[in-house]
Amino acid sequence: MTFENTVIDLLGRGVGVRFRAKGDSMHPTIRCGEHLHVEPVDASALSRGDVVLARHARGLTAHRIVRIDGTRITTRGDNCSTHDPEFAASEVLGRVRLARARGWVRRALTNFSRRPRRLFAAAGVLWQSVL
Repeated sequence: MTFENTVIDLLGRGVGVRFRAKGDSMHPTIRCGEHLHVEPVDASALSRGDVVLARHARGLTAHRIVRIDGTRITTRGDNCSTHDPEFAASEVLGRVRLARARGWVRRALTNFSRRPRRLFAAAGVLWQSVL
């Protein structure tokens, strides 16, 4: 059984998996060589901003959801300039919960697009209070 088939089988049975990421398409959120912890997820529980592991023509890919239209999902790597081709929600195998490297544990940020706005808004308030 290949690595890809093993991951698909385990997640399909409701068992979480851990494996080493390859590539830099999700840099800096997920770096090449970090261990990803993926948990099974029902497609109805997904939302924009989640990082998901899905089956693509190029193989298993962990990218961030940028659009959900009914049962169709579009993803994109954080370090990519273009969206991945749209695919069926049934192709999602799991949601990436953690990225771990060299003893550091980092969450795969969900709803990423909202967090920078909050951070910059808070920074602006602090900056104004200093002046």
